[in-house]
Amino acid sequence: MLKDNHKSVSNIPNPSIKKGTIKKKLFEFVEATLLKFQNQFKGEVDTSEEVLNEYLGKTLNYYSKSEPFIFQPETRQKQLKGNDRKVDIGVFKHYADTDPFFTIEAKRLTTSIPKSREKEYILGNDSGKLSGGIERFKYNVHGVNLDHSAIIGYVQNEDAKYWYNIINSWIQELITGQTKSPLIWVSKDLLTNICGFKEMRYAKFISESEKIDKTKISLNHYFVNLCQ
Repeated sequence: MLKDNHKSVSNIPNPSIKKGTIKKKLFEFVEATLLKFQNQFKGEVDTSEEVLNEYLGKTLNYYSKSEPFIFQPETRQKQLKGNDRKVDIGVFKHYADTDPFFTIEAKRLTTSIPKSREKEYILGNDSGKLSGGIERFKYNVHGVNLDHSAIIGYVQNEDAKYWYNIINSWIQELITGQTKSPLIWVSKDLLTNICGFKEMRYAKFISESEKIDKTKISLNHYFVNLCQ
């Protein structure tokens, strides 16, 4: 007979967490866990995004057993029109919640992917598929009705400074119209460096994007160095 251990279930609302501080606690947890993830999976420089997402999801869930968060891979994001979309990881406060209070998308940062897909951290090459990380939040198909979310970049070659500079150069091309997009891109879409590149295992940036419904979403960007 299987042991009944339902009393050990965690991830329930924690009354000790002050109202309005859940996101701060989540950021602290994610940043601490990314260090563990980087240490465990450094060297995965050819691994696919799908597999890395599996590793990340398991790592977050393993270390969150005593935390008031549930990390659900491939979380459905309800759409007003068309088919529902799935974000890489949805974060819930309780297993009975129907919608995440935070979402995480992840992308590979490597020069080895085809040139047609090199800008997928920002936008894809097919406007019908919306495969770009930032564009999905701007289109409100990820982070639906949320004002905060995150994107994780798996750095598989070069380094965080290289990708910070090149991603911002691509966004700048969207701002100036050198690269065409039906979305509006402004200076707040640029990644702001808040880490000073002092932490070599991951680097942290922030940006703010306006969605197509005119609401705004703040994005935390974490570039995790898998090269060393």
